[in-house]
Amino acid sequence: MSVLPEGLGRGCVMERLRIEYGTGYMELIVEAFFPCKMPAMRKAARLINSYCTDETRAELLSELRGLADGYKALCDMYRQKMEELSEEPAAYRHWRAQFNKTETLHKRMENNIRLISGGKKG
Repeated sequence: MSVLPEGLGRGCVMERLRIEYGTGYMELIVEAFFPCKMPAMRKAARLINSYCTDETRAELLSELRGLADGYKALCDMYRQKMEELSEEPAAYRHWRAQFNKTETLHKRMENNIRLISGGKKG
């Protein structure tokens, strides 16, 4: 589960995404599911792009972009911490690890957005 620390991002407006299709439905908890790895995202994107309304997709994309902005803000903050602590190896390594984890989540979110946008740059 990847949730932004409190105070970053806008808070989750869309808590759940319900995808209804011919044989049933799937309900995703937005902040728990996204950002997800590509194999899961490819499956989810097919369902989202096939069965969700344009309005629902737009709301989801807006939510994901807000979360992506939060990850970017964290990356910027961690980068600044690394620069401030470049003389202290242990502290630098800590903030570098935080930066690496968060940057991975940010890139993953950008890829999730791209797939839901239909392959266009989000």
